Amino acid sequence: MRIIDDISAISSDKKHTTMIKAAGYRSSLTFPVYHKNSLIGIMFMNAKEIAYFTEATVDQLKIFIQLISTLLIAETMPLKTLKGAVATAREFSRIKDEETGAHLSRMSHYACVIALDVGEKHDLNDEMIEYIFQFTPLHDVGKVGVPDNIILKKGKLTNDERAVVQTHVHIGKGIIDTMVEKFDLDGLDNVQMLKNIVLHHHECVDGSGYPDGLKGEAIPIEARITSTADVFDALTSKRPYKDAWSNRKALAFMEQHKGKMFDSDCVDALISNKQIVKGIQERFKEDSLG
Repeated sequence: MRIIDDISAISSDKKHTTMIKAAGYRSSLTFPVYHKNSLIGIMFMNAKEIAYFTEATVDQLKIFIQLISTLLIAETMPLKTLKGAVATAREFSRIKDEETGAHLSRMSHYACVIALDVGEKHDLNDEMIEYIFQFTPLHDVGKVGVPDNIILKKGKLTNDERAVVQTHVHIGKGIIDTMVEKFDLDGLDNVQMLKNIVLHHHECVDGSGYPDGLKGEAIPIEARITSTADVFDALTSKRPYKDAWSNRKALAFMEQHKGKMFDSDCVDALISNKQIVKGIQERFKEDSLG
């Protein structure tokens, strides 16, 4: 628990602090929410009086803090159940796919960078951006249903084999639908966002993608973000059949194809955040085991 008696004395220019000051708040109580030794959220309480949160006041507030914490835990459990179930299925597909754990970490962080950049334009609030971050690593869960001889093939795929690979988006959507039904998660917020990511992350903004040939704004923004993040990491990662591209070469390729394969705003977001992207690559390097 953290108490700030006088917010006006803080010199930070962070957005959250600036907004609180502008709203006239002068003191703050921050309370971490844990469930089974895992941090699941942080609760903020603010007051318009300096030094409002005395020991006696905090004692009175504790019953409300506990109640809100209990409600928060109850709200997040369905998400944890879905995420855990889908991640388990995703792990099976990762074992027989070239996508490493580091790849999934990088691309989810790229997706978060993009979502933060385009969020205001596309009406993405903080909660939606967090869901995009959590859900993007599950985009290819349907590959668990694609035969090994195709997934692991080193050479170029035939047209028939490519058609089989493309079925992974429908297989993935089916997996999500089944999990939502079996675990009774119909009421989970933003579960449709996960379905959109799984089903539509291979759509292209010019309509040349699959499975539905959607164009432009008809492609859910979360799918456009996922596609951009996924392809960028695929281009800049070493694979058995290719060397890693430089960031410069990958971004040049994506800029050349924005408005065709990729959403222009999403590509521009990566370009304008090159240093953050480089930091993500440094943090999530491939190890010797992949």
